[in-house]
Amino acid sequence: MSKDTIHDVGVKQLKLLPNESGRLMEVQRADDPDFPGFGQAYVTQSFRGVVKAWYRHHQQIDQIAAIAGLIKLVLYDDRPGSPTQDVLQTIIIGELQPQLVTIPPGVWHGFKAIGETSAFLLHLNTVPYSFDAPDEDRLPMDDPKVPYRW
Repeated sequence: MSKDTIHDVGVKQLKLLPNESGRLMEVQRADDPDFPGFGQAYVTQSFRGVVKAWYRHHQQIDQIAAIAGLIKLVLYDDRPGSPTQDVLQTIIIGELQPQLVTIPPGVWHGFKAIGETSAFLLHLNTVPYSFDAPDEDRLPMDDPKVPYRW
């Protein structure tokens, strides 16, 4: 593990399969060896230059793939006892270099659309969102608790 890689964060290269009518990108299957389970899937759009940060979950595993556009995904591990406590990890994901990033519970994360256009992201979560009891903590994007400046 490099010093810039957070323990339990996964980055899986995805394949774009072209065919005569376009292309297909398989993101995840229930029979994948690293399939964490399913709770909810949704798509978000981020306008160019917009920062969405910071989030962390207590139970939920987040998985994010870029469907269109380009983002900078930043993760910060402040989990007590983690072998990578206080490590920042930056991952660039986009439609031309498709990846599925797995973010474990307890890791702060945020992202910024950095391409020329909006970014569309597919989010696969292991726990469905509960409006009555959200499984998340939030911080403002400039909170000093996370040592990263957008």
